[in-house]
Amino acid sequence: MVFESAEQFRKAVADYSCQYKTRLKLKSIDKKRVRVKCEDKKCKWLLFASIDKDSGDFVVKNYYPVHVCPQSTKNKLCTSKFVAEKFKDEITCQPYIRLWEIQELVRKKFGLYVGRTVCHRAKKRIIKEFLGVWKMEFSRLCDYADMIKHTNPSTSCWVRTDRESQPGKTLFVYFYVCFDALKRGWLEGCRKIIGLDGCFLKGSCKGELLVFVGRNGNQQMFPIAWAVVDIETKHSWNFFLKYLIEDLNLGTGHGLTVMSDMQKGLVPALCELLPDSEQRRCARHIWSNWHQLWSGEERRKQFWRCAKSSFEVKFEDEMDKLKKLGNKICEDLLHYEKTTWCKAYFKEHSKCDIVENNMCETFNSWILVARHKAIITMLEEIRHKTMDRNIAMRQFAETWISDISPMARLVLEENKDLARFCEVRFNGDIGYEILDGQYRHIVDIRKKTCTCRTWQLRGIPCQHAVLAYQHKGIEPEYEVVHWYRKETFLKAYNHFLQPIPNMKM
Repeated sequence: MVFESAEQFRKAVADYSCQYKTRLKLKSIDKKRVRVKCEDKKCKWLLFASIDKDSGDFVVKNYYPVHVCPQSTKNKLCTSKFVAEKFKDEITCQPYIRLWEIQELVRKKFGLYVGRTVCHRAKKRIIKEFLGVWKMEFSRLCDYADMIKHTNPSTSCWVRTDRESQPGKTLFVYFYVCFDALKRGWLEGCRKIIGLDGCFLKGSCKGELLVFVGRNGNQQMFPIAWAVVDIETKHSWNFFLKYLIEDLNLGTGHGLTVMSDMQKGLVPALCELLPDSEQRRCARHIWSNWHQLWSGEERRKQFWRCAKSSFEVKFEDEMDKLKKLGNKICEDLLHYEKTTWCKAYFKEHSKCDIVENNMCETFNSWILVARHKAIITMLEEIRHKTMDRNIAMRQFAETWISDISPMARLVLEENKDLARFCEVRFNGDIGYEILDGQYRHIVDIRKKTCTCRTWQLRGIPCQHAVLAYQHKGIEPEYEVVHWYRKETFLKAYNHFLQPIPNMKM
């Protein structure tokens, strides 16, 4: 066999050794000659290659191909460099891949066992190889921002850098983008509730991605804006929120509901910049803190009953039940302001009664792979996914079987089932008394209110309102607020993200 160089020859030997599970030993006599022998002294397998004087190629001169030694699952030639070369594509496509998963890839392909250290070095080698890409993309970030504003007019895209901390160098600090199509879509077709969250970037250059996510008429996430920051602080949240307030005309937050997870610096930034907004805290985040002192399945269930109580009397009854599960258990829970995590104290203007920040959690998991990549590659992948999603949502709306969204219809059908277990009394005008278990609720169909408050919080008739409308001979579906209707849903996706050329263009 003929090879271009000694390096190519060594790679071929490593391939052979790992493929056939033989333990070989390479001995470089000098730069021009390589001898390979089997590690088992009883085995006569031999391979010798050197540079041919006439052609200059690296040629096999001597080869004895017979092995008498048994196969082995451990091989010294299966190095981190070998693993990196063989599984480069798999690791590049899955930057978040675990070390045990790399071990499994080697086992399936070659039948060899490799240690975690070898896999760690292989993964590190690949990441280091692409580190130059990371640095290059940071250097092109201002060009990328200019291209976004050129191709998508009225889009807000800003880069903040630092030239003072290290003289002679321009350091990245913040990047923010809010596409005009998403901005207008949220203003025209989404309820005035937003989720704020931050998640860590997983690549070589660390940082955090701050996201601003709304909800469409089918209770699904609607990405609005995102920012890359060096670290999550009050200053970085201020940077993010100031641009958002300007882009979305939020003013001081009147009529706006903000859901968050109590991140570092976010709460004081919200109080300072959006003082008139309704601030909610994710109940799941509160539960994860509270249950460290009060664990147990029954306590967990009772916590969620408290959080999802839609009127004060129900909340107080559930808190009385919780009180029996531990001494001072309620005091520890009420350490978190109840107006931020319990439905009974939520305002009614947003027509959304969620107690969890799952909008942002969904977005963060949706872009998990992108978060391992270089900054422009990551931002482009998020843009592509958002652009594709907008098209998919428009097509999805055409599959609706009625004028209201599938999720709103599901809630309405559940309320119709619950209404069967309630009793109705009519006053002959517009008032209804609905007996539901131990509670008697009053429904006013003119004001569209019920004392259980679920109707006002969601904008979808509750089981008590459904029973009242059925008694009056009116279909409850017509009373669902416009936020859940197809016309409003399509307004959110009525604007389009414009294409952007790649970096070479």
